[in-house]
Amino acid sequence: MEYQTFKEELCRILQKRTEGKKKVILQQVEKNNGVVLDAVVLQGEKEQVLPTIYLEELYEIYEEGATLEQIAGRILCEEEKWKEEVEFSLEEFEDYTRARTSIFYKLVNYQMNERMLKRVPHIRYLDLAVVFYYRVEQGHFPGGSVLIHNNNLVTWGITKSQLMKDAAFNTSRKLPYSFVGMESLIAELSGEELMDFSTEELMYVLTNEEKYYGAAVLLYPHVLSHIGTLLKRNFFVLPSSVHECILVPDLGHYTRFELMKMVREVNQNQVEEEEILSYQVYYYDRKREALVM
Repeated sequence: MEYQTFKEELCRILQKRTEGKKKVILQQVEKNNGVVLDAVVLQGEKEQVLPTIYLEELYEIYEEGATLEQIAGRILCEEEKWKEEVEFSLEEFEDYTRARTSIFYKLVNYQMNERMLKRVPHIRYLDLAVVFYYRVEQGHFPGGSVLIHNNNLVTWGITKSQLMKDAAFNTSRKLPYSFVGMESLIAELSGEELMDFSTEELMYVLTNEEKYYGAAVLLYPHVLSHIGTLLKRNFFVLPSSVHECILVPDLGHYTRFELMKMVREVNQNQVEEEEILSYQVYYYDRKREALVM
């Protein structure tokens, strides 16, 4: 069965199994970097907040042998689990005096998201953009997020400056940064004993403790200057994904060209398209206390 037919037949089965109590909606969702994914939403009469279920992965499961009935059952189970586990209050979101403690920021590529950036408040940073999201921190599904749009600022009656102030306060405090040597990280992932921090490693990983949208750590106050003091030298910053960066002390082992080639190869072969942050290599100058391209 071709993908288009799969989508249509799946929606027909879902409509039948919900006995007309829910509207089955096929929609396209624009993700980071202009990636557009097909999704299905089951909307009840009084439901305002709904889970979005993406179809590409389900089609792969179908091609591996699962039946449409099995996939429809899986969607219905996921929807029920989502409703039980997610505690999202629309009233709390719409009241900024209550929502402000759950506003965070992340970094995305500016050029790859120009269309999306027309609809959301943002701040330019190098070849990137700082954008903002509301983070679901309650219930059994912490870390879920809602991208903040321009119309949200109008509803809240606040400025972008206020949004940035609150996001900067929340992000750096609730998502503390993590800075470890690459060898130490590999040892940890391999189940070996965690190595002591060393200033002699060739590469380090900078992210947050959740390793989710961790590249935003680049914006945290004094983090880069502290790392420069720790390493006692300038360093390159490789934006390996929206979730983390790789720091390379300027020891003369790598040229900028070699590092840019490394970033390009990692983006092409190891990073999902919607998680690519940049193809550039940045440089932190300790004297200037500045990150530059």
